[in-house]
Amino acid sequence: MFDFHVSGSPLIYGALALLAVGLLMLISFIARRVGRIIRPLKRAPAKRLGVVASSLRLLLILLLISTSLAVLFIGAFIQSYTAFTQRQLAATVRCTVVPGKEDIMILVFATPAPSPANKIQRYLLRGQQWTVEGHILKWDDRLNLLGLRTMYKLTRVRGRYLRSEDEMNKPVTVYSLVSNEDPPHWRWLFEYGPRLPFVQAVYGNTVFTFPSETKTFAIYVTNSGFMVAEEEG
Repeated sequence: MFDFHVSGSPLIYGALALLAVGLLMLISFIARRVGRIIRPLKRAPAKRLGVVASSLRLLLILLLISTSLAVLFIGAFIQSYTAFTQRQLAATVRCTVVPGKEDIMILVFATPAPSPANKIQRYLLRGQQWTVEGHILKWDDRLNLLGLRTMYKLTRVRGRYLRSEDEMNKPVTVYSLVSNEDPPHWRWLFEYGPRLPFVQAVYGNTVFTFPSETKTFAIYVTNSGFMVAEEEG
């Protein structure tokens, strides 16, 4: 999934516009003062700009430039903070243990409403934990600062046993979340993606945790991959 987000940009663009206006005004002010020094003016002294008025104008110009620089700094800080702390909801999960059944769970998996693959599905899982797997494409940090979010694709849901011995000897359950489990573009990205400009890494990512009767689990995509957050209710 591809997403581009520029939450801090309007503030930065506004600060840059103010800074540009302030610099133009400062250049114009300096040019006038220099012009008056190198060639005498023929206007009457009464029409000349007084020292106090000239100083006040310079002060206002410097104040405009200083304010725009401060706003630009704040906007850049907000943009960088948002870029490296943002998270995007990829799916929600409710998973409960089947009463009276050992190591059997019912998982309800849902993707967000705006998603083109929006759907709610139920899965019967064997194990003590539920697991969601997927692909991650992590951009270079410079693109994160510009607002480009991590690309991802959820691919599988499965049950997980705590002991590796149980994984080998007990029944396992694995379900695909996609129609094509070997898309050529993702295979190409795994092979060559890290060599591309502005791509930091391409890798598989897995999150898993225990089922709960009272919690809803939200799967988020961050700059480093998937994370699970618990929600009561």
